[in-house]
Formats: sequence, C-alpha cells, structure tokens
Amino acid sequence: MRELHQDWEDMTARVVPYLRSVAGADIEDPRLVEIVGELSLRSERFRTLWARQDVKHKTTGTSLLRHPEAGPLELHYEKLLVPGTGGQTLVTYHAQPGSASEERLRLLASMHAPDHVGGTRPAGDQTVTPGHAMP
Repeated sequence: MRELHQDWEDMTARVVPYLRSVAGADIEDPRLVEIVGELSLRSERFRTLWARQDVKHKTTGTSLLRHPEAGPLELHYEKLLVPGTGGQTLVTYHAQPGSASEERLRLLASMHAPDHVGGTRPAGDQTVTPGHAMP
C-alpha cells in the first residue's frame, strides 16, 4: 500500500479517523477489535493515529496514487454508504477531465479492456480518443 499511495502520511492520517467515525458506538464490536488489534501489532503508524482518538467522517477528497503501469495519478474520491448492507461503503474515483491523470486512466483501461470477441487487446492496441467512451 505504501508503494501505491504517494501521500502515505496524509492518507493514513485521513483513514484512521474515518475508521473511528464509521465504527461509532460499535467500538466493542469483535471484528473491529480484531482489526484494530492486528493493525496495532503490525504498524506503529496505526498505533499512533488510533491513540489520538480523532474522529472525522470525510466522504470526499483527493488521493495521490502511484500505479505500477499508469504512473502517478491524482484521483478525486467519493464515499457512498450502501443502505441495508451493514455499513458497506462504495468508493468511487475519477480524474479531473482533461488532466494527465485522466489520460493515464484511459491508457490503463485500453491496455486491459477485453476486445469485442472476448479476448484481450493486443499489447500494441492502445488507441484511445480523448472525450469518447472506452470500448
């Protein structure tokens, strides 16, 4: 995860208070206790952030990622609570239209999109027209 997130320090400082916010009054939930215990044993960073007891429910923001094939990406995210799922959250990511991140995402999508016959595209077939939907 450290290799994926360019903004590791900022990202972890956002995620731990968010975990506290979604845990809410359920802080004694056995699964949460297990997760917090495991993370505390494995990560000094997590232990420090958890001990602060910060609670923040931020549902939108920007993540700076470093994809192994696409390179650096600046993606905006939005977290949406899925009703009736016991607290599951859907997180969507998108790049600013016209940005280098959008172009990198289009290239990445074209590299891994199946062709019209069910196979994958040949490695050299990476043509994407900006502003048009991916095939």
